[in-house]
Amino acid sequence: MAETLEGKKLVGSRSADKVMYYYKLIKHEKTGTPCHILGTQGATSGTNTKTLGTTATKQFNIKDTGSINQQRVVNVVMTTGDGFKTDVARDLYYTWEHGEEMLLYRVDWNTLRTVNDKKVVDAEMAVVLISALPETEALNTPITQNVTFEVQGAARRYDEDGFPFTLSEDDFDDGIFTDTIKYFNFGKPSEFGVDADGNTIDNTKDDSHAGDRTATVGLDGSKASN
Repeated sequence: MAETLEGKKLVGSRSADKVMYYYKLIKHEKTGTPCHILGTQGATSGTNTKTLGTTATKQFNIKDTGSINQQRVVNVVMTTGDGFKTDVARDLYYTWEHGEEMLLYRVDWNTLRTVNDKKVVDAEMAVVLISALPETEALNTPITQNVTFEVQGAARRYDEDGFPFTLSEDDFDDGIFTDTIKYFNFGKPSEFGVDADGNTIDNTKDDSHAGDRTATVGLDGSKASN
């Protein structure tokens, strides 16, 4: 019997570029403070292992797993302007120097969806320590820090029923939820400039739906209403 293609899912992969990491200093920031993006990121990775025990018998080995050990590694590219809302380089060094715990969130933007008229995204949370903080200062390249985060206990990604934990727009710094793949928003000349202290300021807002809808056609081919 020939297989029907009706209802068959399209084959696709999850983009590694859409996995981003965010943090919060739990010993220095108030409870209502959202999480901050962990700089401009290069390659990221994680390990999830359990202690393996082996018992030898006359016929074969019997193996069993024990305690959990997890690490998250993020290559953070240091850019200018970090001190406006957060200073990633300072926060990472201070956390490492003082041996403090911090919150680390792994967010998979491949899962972005709308639930009950609210955008949500799957996320993993871990309480972490920084064991190693190498700094790379190669010629003709930005400073990078390949940070290894040691997870205290176990990272939480799914509840006991197998459902993923999620974050919404309110859990991120202003603009991050919609601006993850953008460096700059579209802005008018009056929104860029220098303040009284000589700092370069960007006062633009989220531009995801800011186009002139009276003169454009949407992606579905329909004319937008006034």
